[in-house]
Amino acid sequence: MSQNNQSGVNSVKDSVSDKVSGGCLERLYKPALVILAVLIVGGMLFSLARAAVYKIRPYERGLHLRGGRFISIDEPGWHFQIPFVDTVIGVTVIERSGTVEQLSAMTADDVTMNVSLLYTFRVDDPVRFQLEVLDPERIVSGFVEGTLRDVVNTKDMAEVMHSRAEINREVMAALQEKEDQYGVIFVHTQIQSASPPEEVVSAIKDRMVAEQLQEQAEAEAIQQRTLADSQFYAAQKKADGEAYQTTKLAEAEATQIRLTSEAQKEALREILNELEGKGTLAEQYIQVLIAQELRQNSKWIISGSDTVPVMELRESTSQMPQTAAP
Repeated sequence: MSQNNQSGVNSVKDSVSDKVSGGCLERLYKPALVILAVLIVGGMLFSLARAAVYKIRPYERGLHLRGGRFISIDEPGWHFQIPFVDTVIGVTVIERSGTVEQLSAMTADDVTMNVSLLYTFRVDDPVRFQLEVLDPERIVSGFVEGTLRDVVNTKDMAEVMHSRAEINREVMAALQEKEDQYGVIFVHTQIQSASPPEEVVSAIKDRMVAEQLQEQAEAEAIQQRTLADSQFYAAQKKADGEAYQTTKLAEAEATQIRLTSEAQKEALREILNELEGKGTLAEQYIQVLIAQELRQNSKWIISGSDTVPVMELRESTSQMPQTAAP
């Protein structure tokens, strides 16, 4: 009987403890539900707040769309939108760079050149750049590449290699004509390198060597021709001088002979004038003078008679009669 009492007491204790634990769980369950609901609502509100509030950075502009329709451009700062209704597209508008790597272009003199270009641009019209052009970065890059090729096609190889500043200006001028179409502003262009392929470089070196050899040969030929001309000029001047000297000497000798002859004739006239009318003595004296003159001139007079002819040396019209020597 005691055992029955003990079991009854235990059952009572178990029922009491079950009631106590059930009351505690019931009291904790309600606050837990409240806390869970608050957390869920708070998370949703926080998510909605984050979705409704957005920030535009200083180097961006926001394209605010509502239902797929453009509304406005958002400037840097905090802005609000309707979650799940509005859409904001951030567009980077600061200056950025692009490159054209090793573009193969044909020059005006039919030489293939490998040209590389660095360019920079910034977005001036975010709406046109982002909403009216599909893949704008790629399109701008392709447009720069095509413009560079068009400019190189109008230049000779030497101009491409040595006139980079002029090419930069022409490329920039061509790019600026398309700025409004793409909503950008090109800031700077610079040719990084311009060189022909290796086989073209080898051909150019060979041609330069040949041209140098040709120029050297032409210079030597000009030098030889100049030397020959100078020698000919010197020889001609020497011959002219000798001829002039010979001419003047001959003229002097002729003058001397003429003056001597005139003096001799004048002297003979005076002698004849003095000897005129002197008879046999005058004739003998004249014969002696003639013999001396002939001896000085290495000439001889051969006569087959006993008489010697007498030459009339005076230019007067009167003539001396020939007389026979005694």
